[in-house]
Amino acid sequence: MTEDEFRKLLAEQGYEEIRENKYPPDSDGEPHTHEFSALLMVLEGEFILAREDGSETFLVGQTCDVPAGTVHTERTTQLGARVLAGIKSAD
Repeated sequence: MTEDEFRKLLAEQGYEEIRENKYPPDSDGEPHTHEFSALLMVLEGEFILAREDGSETFLVGQTCDVPAGTVHTERTTQLGARVLAGIKSAD
């Protein structure tokens, strides 16, 4: 998926805000939740999303979602990551 296609998808699905986040190489965040849902696309690097049921690595052009209230940790490899995130208020 391209960045333009992803931005169009976010608009079609009602995501209210778009954020770009940069994660440094070898980052390992703390487990947390958000009060909003997020749909993410990796723009650069490798992004690892760890949830209670396991971890998954996402590469450039791949997307993942994090529903509101999901316990998760954001991690990266030695490449770091730049991620575009659509934010939607919880229903």
